[in-house]
Amino acid sequence: MRMSLYRKLNPELLAWPAGLLCLFFLDPAANQPSLCLLKNVGIPFCPGCGLGHGVHYLLHGQWQEAVHHHWLAPVVVATLLYRTFQLARQQYIDFKLQ
Repeated sequence: MRMSLYRKLNPELLAWPAGLLCLFFLDPAANQPSLCLLKNVGIPFCPGCGLGHGVHYLLHGQWQEAVHHHWLAPVVVATLLYRTFQLARQQYIDFKLQ
């Protein structure tokens, strides 16, 4: 019974909130290695550079700092929250119909 519940869960519904939680607990001040594939390969330009830090600052209510790191941070957070609630609503309806 429990195993079938996990199979019915949409993995995207777990991925977006997990990503937001990871970015919430990210410490931008720590000198940690970058997760950026382009930077690790040696390509200096990345269009998403600073987005993770921007999302972190936005989730902590520091709007100006978030936009300073990447201007798309508010759009990304809004999109991920919208998608999460959309998937949760759909999952709830699916469970309720069964």
